[in-house]
Amino acid sequence: MFGRFRKGKNPGDPSSVDQVRLAVRAMRSGDNASAIEHLTVASGTTDMGALSDVGALFLELGQRDRAYGCFRRAAEGGNAVAMHNLGVLSKEDGRVDEAERWWRAAADRGNVDTFNSLGNLLRLRGDDAEARRYYLLGAEAGVPDSMSNLVTTMLAEGDVAGARRWADKLATSGHPSGQFMKMVVDEAERDPRPPVQRKPSQGLPSQGLPSQVGGSTPVTIDPFDPLGSAEQLRLQAQSTDDPAVLGLAIDTARLAVEATAGDQASTAHAQAILCVLLRTAAARTGDQAKLAEAVRAGRAAVAAAEASGANRSRASGALATTLMDTFGRGGDVSVLVEAVVACRTAASTAEGDDTERAGAIGNLVNALVLLYDSRKDSAVIFEAVRHARAAIALAEPSDPRFPPIAIGAAQALWQYCLATKALDTFDEARQLAHAALRALPPGHPNQPAVTQFVGMLEQAARTLGR
Repeated sequence: MFGRFRKGKNPGDPSSVDQVRLAVRAMRSGDNASAIEHLTVASGTTDMGALSDVGALFLELGQRDRAYGCFRRAAEGGNAVAMHNLGVLSKEDGRVDEAERWWRAAADRGNVDTFNSLGNLLRLRGDDAEARRYYLLGAEAGVPDSMSNLVTTMLAEGDVAGARRWADKLATSGHPSGQFMKMVVDEAERDPRPPVQRKPSQGLPSQGLPSQVGGSTPVTIDPFDPLGSAEQLRLQAQSTDDPAVLGLAIDTARLAVEATAGDQASTAHAQAILCVLLRTAAARTGDQAKLAEAVRAGRAAVAAAEASGANRSRASGALATTLMDTFGRGGDVSVLVEAVVACRTAASTAEGDDTERAGAIGNLVNALVLLYDSRKDSAVIFEAVRHARAAIALAEPSDPRFPPIAIGAAQALWQYCLATKALDTFDEARQLAHAALRALPPGHPNQPAVTQFVGMLEQAARTLGR
């Protein structure tokens, strides 16, 4: 977040103030060319506060290089707002060390906008203690973002009482994020977990901010957007094995479900996220209760999606994969039949690019192959082959989804050979299996299973003399 334009008078340099006023007037009338001319004149000021204002206006006009030059001159002249803004631009450009240097300088001069930004950067670097110190400084200065981050930091440390105090203060201030943060703390009190144990940080490189630092992902919540927070935490939870991140993601998804009550489309989205997260938790822990809860969330997502006409593919896809997991654990064919129905809905309503549709159709192929294995109904495997070819036609070998789509298609084609006692799809199955194996990145967890399937097909080819 950039520091705000001061819009104040600058008695030390009245000519620059006049030029800035003329620039603002030109911007309001849509004459950006004149505004740039006035700001160019104003940028000659020796008053560092006015120069920082000029930089902010240049930035608003899309003149980023000029803004950077003004901020640097003003920062070097001791202006704390310019230091903060220079840090923002430096971080955006991947110059993380420079961003930290300017933010520390701005924080030392008491610029309250900086405390939260510096805390976030230090948290990404793995320096939780320093991050907490700056969140506390910002919170004590009344910065809502700092209060929110202090709440989540304290929860990660296991300090629920401290988190409660700051959530209450945020709510008392009247800020709209306060009630949401109180709900986050309420969930933590109902379902306490051990503090997040962060792995030692290896530090950030000078260029770029990785999504994970030292093997741990910073946990962040946007108190204004519980649904968006749940989606972001879903991505974080799926990219890390940290159980505390997954636990907070589930809690946030439950809060998002509550927060979206009355909005069927948003509820469908929130329930689908909860379904995916609970399924992930069940897969990691073997907790059958979590899987059952995931199925309930998936069914609720589908019901809300059908009522609203939105998010149908997302909800149906989440339910379908969860039902297939349930079938894998219990073998109940009725569950698998429900999964096939959900997969058909997901495939027929998939929006977005070809990759999204290919993925949904690929899941349908997998469900149909499982159903054929259970029922040996030739109509089912004929349908699977038809959809397998449709998915492959949409999938690009360079896409990460290609290997599972290709191997699913190969399995459908192989089962078709067995069902019909014909070999007209054998070579096609073989080629797709090899393509899937080539597309898998080294060390992929599915590599052994795909290699085994390819080996089985090669053995069959030798037996058949192909």
